[in-house]
Amino acid sequence: MGAIPLYRELHAAAQTAYAELCELVQVAETVRSPAFVTGTVAYKTIKGARYAYWAFKELDGRKREYYLGPEGPAIAAIERARAQGAPALDAVARQAGAALAQGCIATPPKHFRIVKRLSEYQLFRAGGLLVGTHAFLALGNQLGVAWGSGTRTLDLDFAHAGPGGNVAVALPADLQANAHDAITSLEHGFLPSLGGSKGMASLYVSEREPELRIDFLTVPRRGGRTEVHAPDLGVALSPLKFLDYLIERPGQAVLLDRADAVLVNLPDPARYGLHKLIVAHERGARHPKHGKDIAQALALIDWHLQRAPHLLTDAWTELAARGAGWVKRARSSLALAPAARRALVLQFEAAMKLRR
Repeated sequence: MGAIPLYRELHAAAQTAYAELCELVQVAETVRSPAFVTGTVAYKTIKGARYAYWAFKELDGRKREYYLGPEGPAIAAIERARAQGAPALDAVARQAGAALAQGCIATPPKHFRIVKRLSEYQLFRAGGLLVGTHAFLALGNQLGVAWGSGTRTLDLDFAHAGPGGNVAVALPADLQANAHDAITSLEHGFLPSLGGSKGMASLYVSEREPELRIDFLTVPRRGGRTEVHAPDLGVALSPLKFLDYLIERPGQAVLLDRADAVLVNLPDPARYGLHKLIVAHERGARHPKHGKDIAQALALIDWHLQRAPHLLTDAWTELAARGAGWVKRARSSLALAPAARRALVLQFEAAMKLRR
């Protein structure tokens, strides 16, 4: 008996419905901003990739910008909306339903509500990213697949470069958000669990469901600080080793509910897969999430080998450039992959050697 597939292809109709939904949500998110009437799309090139921002002035004259995403069809849709008028917001609800009917995967309602509320409180416009398994689920819809395993979780993980960070990311950090107020407004019994000094916490746990956690992460700082206060976000951020690699080349996607969708910033899919190899090593083989980490890594590696090997090679090259320790950790995790995935591991290793 062969190995269980790591993913299944979504029908072309599902992929088309999802692409149309992304454009509608992107435009709707921009229209909801008062800046839409006076702002303009501006571009920046960061590490060879071109990213779009909404640039505008506040009433007091301060210049602001928020991230729109990598250059592409969704950005073009925003440009068209300025000239032709934006679609009605209820079009998003109809298109979300259509995408689900065609086979796209919905986010569990409870988790969708949390992400939606944080979006309403500007977390993603202020430079936040969704990471962890919910990002993995969103990447599946974006890549046109439904994952076979490694998708169950009660955790919600968000990342931000944080104040004073030295990692070059495309996401701006000059907008204010209040993640703490967003979480408490849900009235789901979330309590600050870590941090807490200066009224800020980096981890929230639900009183009603202790396994339901919301984590806020950032890149490590010199001096080994255990948390970084981010007053513009209303929370503290917990440093996580190797996170800088994950968040450097962000993209965007939408999370789906039965009649709604929300735009989120996500890690690059190839980097997400390789980063999961590092995460699995750091957790160790006895950690309950070790198998899930490797399953997610292998699923994304497999997709890229079949569909976009050059993107995977580029991501690996950038990982390897960070030092032998990174390569050692990734290979250690690959060595612990299930025997049924050995052929995939060998294919990946052979492909990466081609460009070294």
